[in-house]
Amino acid sequence: MEYIENIPIYLQIKDYLEEKIITESYSLGEQMPSVRQLALELAVNSNTVQKALKVMIEEGVIITLRGKGNFVTENAAIVEELKNQIVSETFDSTYDKLHLLKMNNQEITNSFSNYVKQKEKNFE
Repeated sequence: MEYIENIPIYLQIKDYLEEKIITESYSLGEQMPSVRQLALELAVNSNTVQKALKVMIEEGVIITLRGKGNFVTENAAIVEELKNQIVSETFDSTYDKLHLLKMNNQEITNSFSNYVKQKEKNFE
């Protein structure tokens, strides 16, 4: 994993793990790799991984079972909300950038619609 310099590494790890959960690389209720395993895999200090996991535990995305480790929540609504949050953040950023280009809402909608149509053609 390559890290972006101006974003704290633990937040980048959190985003990485959340993506794995949303895409079901880690299924609902599945045990997460240990802190040590994640630290080795991501080439970071285990304290950095622990900090990312702590935030995810506080958000309810990961559950800790004493003596057994960390597990992905079994609550699909939490994962769906996480997905919706990421979509919203992505759209917010894109919307703001397009408004800076002096595009109005109709132009943004048309551009996005055309973008999706083009992507669909590319997948055919």
